[in-house]
Amino acid sequence: MSAAKSWSSDRLDAAIARVTPDVLALLGDGVPRAEAAIVTALADRHPKDDVWRTLMRLAVLEQLVEAGGKHTLPVPGTEQG
Repeated sequence: MSAAKSWSSDRLDAAIARVTPDVLALLGDGVPRAEAAIVTALADRHPKDDVWRTLMRLAVLEQLVEAGGKHTLPVPGTEQG
């Protein structure tokens, strides 16, 4: 599909739902990773645009923490934002 493909809310939500478990599993080891490293690590399983969108959604929902250009999972019991 072209980069100009039309995204409905349902398609976007479905793509993010497919990618989210793999992003969370990758970051589950506690190693901070740059966005590009996450996209590269998941390239064999998901289109890179879907991974980028998922990272954005998880960051907005505060399910990821970004510090120093790298993402990690939030530490339970800490206040975000």
